[in-house]
Amino acid sequence: MNPEKDQVFIFNEAELSLIKNTFSENEPLLYAIRKVLLQFELNDGDKALLKLVNTDVLNVLKKRMLPELSNVFPLGQLPSLMSTLTRQLEGKDVADMELQFDAKQLEIDYLEQQFGVLEGKITEEKGIKLSELGTLKGKPAKSQFVHMTAYLFLLGYIDPMLIMIKTIAGKKEETLAQLNERLKRDSNK
Repeated sequence: MNPEKDQVFIFNEAELSLIKNTFSENEPLLYAIRKVLLQFELNDGDKALLKLVNTDVLNVLKKRMLPELSNVFPLGQLPSLMSTLTRQLEGKDVADMELQFDAKQLEIDYLEQQFGVLEGKITEEKGIKLSELGTLKGKPAKSQFVHMTAYLFLLGYIDPMLIMIKTIAGKKEETLAQLNERLKRDSNK
């Protein structure tokens, strides 16, 4: 499948409409998703809101936050978590990058795990604990480095990605055409 004609961003028209209809002026849902992604405790209201997160919504969130390389993206819009290693790779050898690669894999494993929790396929009882990644005490230096690198990346990644979804969603009264115009205008700044 190729990008839609005149598609500029990673989301096609149907996905933009879904983002708008799901997240426009719906911060409580974004906060509930954030709670799952950052392993915060959910209350009953959060659990009720998360029932709105169907497969299509999950796919849109994954496309932004945990993308797989694909031909569905328009020119210049190929997203990959691996691209966050680009600057670190410059002028470094395997030994210099070994722990960075371990941290990146841990980040991906964590995001896949938490998306599994959102899908209801995984319980949070087992697996990677974000709070443990952010703890230095009692760990060997290499584990401290890998865990803290992953912890800081995840904290600095998840919120901005959800803010991007909120920004794309915009206001309820905005039409899809107005949304596209706004996104094109904002991308040219």
